[in-house]
Amino acid sequence: MNDKLQLAVNHAINDARLARARMGMLNPSMGLDAKRNSAWCEYGFPEQVTYENLYALYRRGGIAHGAVEKLVGKCWQTNPEIIEGDDADESENETAWEKKSKQVFTSRFWRSFAEADRRRLVGRYAGILLHVNDSLAWDQPVTKGKMLQKVTVAWAGSLTVGDWDTGLNSKTYGQPKMWQYAERLPNGSSRRVNIHPDRVFILGDYSDDAIGFLEPAYNAFVSLEKVEGGSGESFLKNAARQLNINFDKEARLDEIARAHGVDYSELSEIYDKVAREMNIGNDTVLITQGASVAPIVAAVSDPAPTYNVNLQTAAAGVDIPTRILVGNQQAERSSTEDQKYFNTRCQSRRGDLSFEVEDFCDKLIELSILDPVSQKTVIWDDLNAQSDSEKLDAAQKMSQINSASIGTGEQVFTGEEIRVAAGYEGSPEPLPEVDDDEEESEVTDTSGKP
Repeated sequence: MNDKLQLAVNHAINDARLARARMGMLNPSMGLDAKRNSAWCEYGFPEQVTYENLYALYRRGGIAHGAVEKLVGKCWQTNPEIIEGDDADESENETAWEKKSKQVFTSRFWRSFAEADRRRLVGRYAGILLHVNDSLAWDQPVTKGKMLQKVTVAWAGSLTVGDWDTGLNSKTYGQPKMWQYAERLPNGSSRRVNIHPDRVFILGDYSDDAIGFLEPAYNAFVSLEKVEGGSGESFLKNAARQLNINFDKEARLDEIARAHGVDYSELSEIYDKVAREMNIGNDTVLITQGASVAPIVAAVSDPAPTYNVNLQTAAAGVDIPTRILVGNQQAERSSTEDQKYFNTRCQSRRGDLSFEVEDFCDKLIELSILDPVSQKTVIWDDLNAQSDSEKLDAAQKMSQINSASIGTGEQVFTGEEIRVAAGYEGSPEPLPEVDDDEEESEVTDTSGKP
């Protein structure tokens, strides 16, 4: 008997080893652990992160959702401005090209562009569909010189490449020849529409090896979900008041069953019914004979250490300080430094967004929606700019320095520099000089005539 049991155990172990070997051959790179080829599978992480995974993470994961919203909200705190020339041009006169471009780049358009940026952070890329007033089908090239009516933002999951340009001598080799858009209709149905590349602008990278914003921190987000779900389930189990009924060894279960008026086989059902009624809040009396009843309560471990480790990993993956990510402002000094770092990070990202805005502008110029221009620049405001109170504090300190340097006979700062530091435009213009006779006549003249 023992020999047969040993053989059965050996067969089971060999089968498990073969299964792990097959999994290792099929998934040779599931994890960064060189000792275990299937480490990610054992940890509960997927080998390939798909768009559906990223979308579900953004939609249901609180920390991941907050990371996307905080980055987009800060970068698009104010809208950019497209000017003719470079940013060194200090002329405030609006050119004819700028006046015409503002008819396209309205506040509603920048809102759509920001939404496309948000969806790009979720799904690696997003599409902006151009509704051109040329009365042609979506799969036809755009008639140049027509007006842009509106734009529609599309998720990466609904906008995929339908056909690639594989001609080696083609100017658009390796680019999409046709896009396929899964459109959701108001009545709940859906349809697939082919869209010509002229009518599509892609924000992001649609290549297969592209890395999304949420992808590096995906494993940490999954671990956070496990900690949150496990802790919540542990508290729920304790709150459910599971009952433990312990009978004495002298107790006879058949007599207890007869006392309840049921058979011996129905005794457990009686106690289960009472436990369910107690859990839903009904006042119930449990009569026992030779038994003691106690709730089953297990100590719930503190999830904070494990949660904080995964939170820091997620924050590093999205390059957002932890305090900014979770909205925890504790120490003033560190919180201020984190905010400055985050502002600098968003200001740097605005530089990348400027190139994409220029590419979109070039596309409109190519379609003759906008007139050609020799040079254009996208300008943003400074996220690290001083507030009004900070400017006044700086001006006050400059005045104090001037007061302390009176003994030297020189002023460190001029009055104009102090006014600029306070947020004003240089020194005020002097009042015009008026002759004494003219001033006296203006005072004494009561005729009311000019």
